[in-house]
Amino acid sequence: MIIGAGEVGRHLARSLQTEAELILIDADAAELAVAEEGLDALTLVGNGMHRSVLHRAEVARADMVIAVTPDDSVNLVSAALARSLGAARAVARVDDPKFYETKRGFELGVLGIEASVCASRLVGVELLRKLAGVRARQVVPCAAGLVQVASHVIGEDSPLLARSRARAITWPEQVRAVVRAGQLRPCSEVEHAELGDVALIACGPLRLLELLHELTPAAGTTRTTIVGGGDVGVQLAGLLGPRELLDRLIESDRGRCWTLAEQLHGVQILHGDGTNISFLREEQIGRADALLAVTGSDEANLMTSLLARELGVEHVFALVHRPGYAGVYSHLGVTGTVSPHETITNVIHSMLPRGILVGRSALTELAVDLVELRPAQAGVRVSDLPLPPGAVPLIIAGRSNRVPKPRAALEVDDVLVVALPGGRIPMLEKALRRKPIQATGGTKA
Repeated sequence: MIIGAGEVGRHLARSLQTEAELILIDADAAELAVAEEGLDALTLVGNGMHRSVLHRAEVARADMVIAVTPDDSVNLVSAALARSLGAARAVARVDDPKFYETKRGFELGVLGIEASVCASRLVGVELLRKLAGVRARQVVPCAAGLVQVASHVIGEDSPLLARSRARAITWPEQVRAVVRAGQLRPCSEVEHAELGDVALIACGPLRLLELLHELTPAAGTTRTTIVGGGDVGVQLAGLLGPRELLDRLIESDRGRCWTLAEQLHGVQILHGDGTNISFLREEQIGRADALLAVTGSDEANLMTSLLARELGVEHVFALVHRPGYAGVYSHLGVTGTVSPHETITNVIHSMLPRGILVGRSALTELAVDLVELRPAQAGVRVSDLPLPPGAVPLIIAGRSNRVPKPRAALEVDDVLVVALPGGRIPMLEKALRRKPIQATGGTKA
């Protein structure tokens, strides 16, 4: 059940219609009329905050209710009410960053609902992943973006290699596995790093970016320029600035610049137009290693991206607001795009009830697969799961991220991310069907 038939609701419905029976609710009949064109979904005109409307929609039968209207309060009330009326799960879009206690893109369990998601923060997390990809072979989002797994090749300048030569402790805690000569091995079995090893790093997005900079000192710090001082730009500047990963932020509104200068201590704020090539040349934008175009205008972001590339910026990433508009960027050669609609949709997909195995992805060129396991009951230990030979648990993602020791007990909302040698997912699926998962309790450490 999707409450809200605006752009986000319609985009979400299109992505789900082949795998779910959908009902779309909105108080605006005109929005529903637009949604009905090309959508295989039932529609209902009504207010998602009214119990009578939810009863008419048979909310008690819903496996998931997703409230994505433009109003945060409506979404929270609708989702919480749906849960109280018997929906199995509910998710609410809440875009006000001040609602959240953490810097994450979403929070679990608020008001009894599955999760509240913040579009601007989810986009920020995805842009951090793009930046991390500058220093890693591949970066994969896991557990709806709560953690990221990166494959990083150990080079000549790596401090891990220097420590190995000195016979010192080698691996940071976030490095959980190593691929050497094509073989996946836990770090506990690899005493020292060797040139060409591929380290598998699992941690939160910001810590990953910091660690990749630490592991590639010869490349220096990535000098990042942000164009756009809206919600996304401010949140990214607040994360990157204190860690000396931000060069400057450019904003076209002079009054907004003064506000940002008071809000973002230690961040260089420039007043200027990111679509003006003379301004960009004057400010030597080409010296930036990466540029993030995150204004509220797709046209401005596209123009800034094209000009930045022309002026020599190697890594350019842009925010795309309109669904489907990323194709325009791609046609013009800008491929590093991030869409709020796509990002929210990907997060929602990861929360759908799918059994214990809730996600899978491949680490290309490594013959290693990543799987995400959510037992959906408290007390299941990592050692209780029938993992195939060669599997390496990487991280437990949930309300907090934890090291997956064998006796660590999972909470209801936790996701265990595991690396498998290539081709062993079918073996895991067969074992999960054959052996019911029983909680045996244990510590959370």
